[in-house]
Order: sequence, then structure tokens, then C-alpha cells
Amino acid sequence: MDLTKSTAEALSELQQKGLKQIQVETAAKWCGRAAAARLLGMRERDVTEFAHEAIEHAALSGDEKVLSQIRAALVQLDIEV
Repeated sequence: MDLTKSTAEALSELQQKGLKQIQVETAAKWCGRAAAARLLGMRERDVTEFAHEAIEHAALSGDEKVLSQIRAALVQLDIEV
């Protein structure tokens, strides 16, 4: 783990994006992880954890449309949260 690199990346990101955009992108990333985990046949516990993170970040974005889209994607994938 390279915290110096992570900090440099975070500095760049925070200079270019607001918190809402970061939350939306993070929600999409976690939703993608949930989908990939399901496709790979990973443990249901892991799939659910990824899905929970997606829901959490979507909610933190404050954008109901994003939250709705994330929930709909998870339903389509038959992932319960």
C-alpha cells in the first residue's frame, strides 16, 4: 500500500471534483464490484457487502436518481440489500 501515491491522487481528484461527483462515481464503482462478484460466483457475503457500499455512497450523494439507479441495477442482478 502506497499512501503517498494515494494522497497525491486524492489531491488531484479533490482539485477537479466535488464531493457529490465523488460519491456518485464511488457508488457506481461499488455497484460494478457487486455485479462482478456475482458474475464470478463469489461468496454472497462479499456480493452483499459491495452492494451495501454502492447504496451507501449513492445515498450520500444526495441524488435520489442515482440512488434509484443503483437500487434498480442491484434488483436486475438479483442482489438483495
